[in-house]
Amino acid sequence: MIGLNNKTECANDFLILADLYKLPTIDIWDEIKEQDLLKRLEASIKDHYNIALSLEEFLPENYAEFQEIYKSSIGSTQTDAALPIESLYKPWTQDETCTLPFARDKGYVLGDSALHINYLLEKLKIEIPVELQGMPDHLAILLELLAYFIEHAPEQFIAEFIDDHFDWLEEFESQLSKATEHLFYQRMTRLLIGTVKAYRNTYL
Repeated sequence: MIGLNNKTECANDFLILADLYKLPTIDIWDEIKEQDLLKRLEASIKDHYNIALSLEEFLPENYAEFQEIYKSSIGSTQTDAALPIESLYKPWTQDETCTLPFARDKGYVLGDSALHINYLLEKLKIEIPVELQGMPDHLAILLELLAYFIEHAPEQFIAEFIDDHFDWLEEFESQLSKATEHLFYQRMTRLLIGTVKAYRNTYL
């Protein structure tokens, strides 16, 4: 059983990671540079799971470069970016009655996973940010939901949520390594994979 303080701290780690998978804002850049956001995240993850991976050594040099690397790595459909959207990495639907020709194919948005996340968001009355509308199973949203569930949901539900919605990250990481030579998002995804597994194994 995870204590209340640890629940909040673990949830906060996933909230920070969620923000880092969104288009970088000047506020997040300032928090990284002036308030040691990445160092605090690394220290918290090391404290909770004994995982030691540095992100700061791969941080882009300035805010403009940070935005460019985001777009080329995970944030633009106009490049070969590896978009962090769950549906893209799974068969579009498991519904055996669906007769669409691409029903079992990968690479399409708004698949089964997106429908499930939409259902959860509607039940919880949570609105998707404008920039992520149309992709409810974007990794940033999944991480925000995970943080919410850590503080508010039964352990069995959290375990099932992790098993159902974070089982594609290895494939995403593989695509990311092909999409960009810059290592920031690759390193962050490796840290995320380790953290999700460690949370699952330690607390659930």
